[in-house]
Amino acid sequence: MDRYFLPGNLNWANHDIVGEFYREAQILAALGRKPNLDEQVNEEFEAHLVPEPDNPFDANAISVRINGNVVGYLERPVAAEYRQVIHRITASGAVATTRASVWAVRRKEWDWENNKDSLQFHCNIRVALPAVNQIMPLNNSSISGVAVLPWGGALQVTGEDKHFDHLFNYVPATGEGMVILTMHRLVQTLKNGNEKELVEVRLDGERVGQLTAATSPHYLQTIRHAEDMGKQLGIWAKLKGSGLAAELVIQGARASDLSDEWLRTMPEIPQLVPEAATYPVPPAFTEAERASQARRQNTIPDAEPRGAQAGESATSRPSRVAATPASGQVRVGKRLIPISDKDRQHTPAAHRAAGVAMIIIGLVLGALLAAIPVIGPILTLALIGFGIYGNVVKRRVASALEAERAAVSGR
Repeated sequence: MDRYFLPGNLNWANHDIVGEFYREAQILAALGRKPNLDEQVNEEFEAHLVPEPDNPFDANAISVRINGNVVGYLERPVAAEYRQVIHRITASGAVATTRASVWAVRRKEWDWENNKDSLQFHCNIRVALPAVNQIMPLNNSSISGVAVLPWGGALQVTGEDKHFDHLFNYVPATGEGMVILTMHRLVQTLKNGNEKELVEVRLDGERVGQLTAATSPHYLQTIRHAEDMGKQLGIWAKLKGSGLAAELVIQGARASDLSDEWLRTMPEIPQLVPEAATYPVPPAFTEAERASQARRQNTIPDAEPRGAQAGESATSRPSRVAATPASGQVRVGKRLIPISDKDRQHTPAAHRAAGVAMIIIGLVLGALLAAIPVIGPILTLALIGFGIYGNVVKRRVASALEAERAAVSGR
């Protein structure tokens, strides 16, 4: 499957994903090794964003995969925001590709349930996502056979004001979008008869500007290389404009920054299917059997999972594996305790510490307010009671998280 590299500074991972807590085995497989005790791993990977229309818990779910392993999911609001563009890429026979930053550590921590130290795995994964309106080129239908440069530093195109009539046809209603320009050698003859070689940029075959004498040399060698390979050289450009003016800023790697692999392959951007309201996306859910029978017995959803097939029973459906943020109830003894993915973002120890902190805050604030005439003692008691209640809630959540994790791992 072709890779569709999302444009932008993909080394800046700006979105946290969810569900890492349940995927220690998958994350370790993606890393290719098990970190040593207390070793903090910080590594960058290529990540694939794969929509899962057959996901029984959320048909809009978008999984994050590293080296073929599902390491988590985009948060539900983020998945909803990027759904259309990711589905369009997938329906075009390509996979949306970006960068992921992985932090992981294995530590010995106190197990409150079993009153002993146990080995705990902590992980945080972030992915790089550009703005939605900066993923698709506005002129995708005309870039077949164009090898698009990897993203690079910004350079202003000059002379685009002379081609406003053509650029205006591409300016989106939002006033800003992305286009792919082609780069061509332009020979100018100076007054003294000498020749100067510059770079001309074209949009759908029509000239829309050029680079200066200072910036052109950064791309002339690559243009010649593309010509030798029988291809045109393309570059991402930000198009910003209104009904009065438009400007172009190119963002492509310079000749000195290109890898040997890119120069050998000169990958083209995949041709996208026409824009539509919906796109046919193949099934891709892979975790139906991951959760254990113990998890199915212990975890009781607050509501029917989204995307479940009609007529499917609760016991026949694949078990919940936190594919997307959701709430549920976990059985601890005879009590059902509600928890959510927000709760799962913190360790049981952190929840217990927060509970103790609530008692301390209640006592401190209560002492400060005790001197207020008449209502002071009432406020003091209320704050102390609130702190105690908060501590109880946090301790129950911690116990539920421990029980859930034990059920998922099959312990």
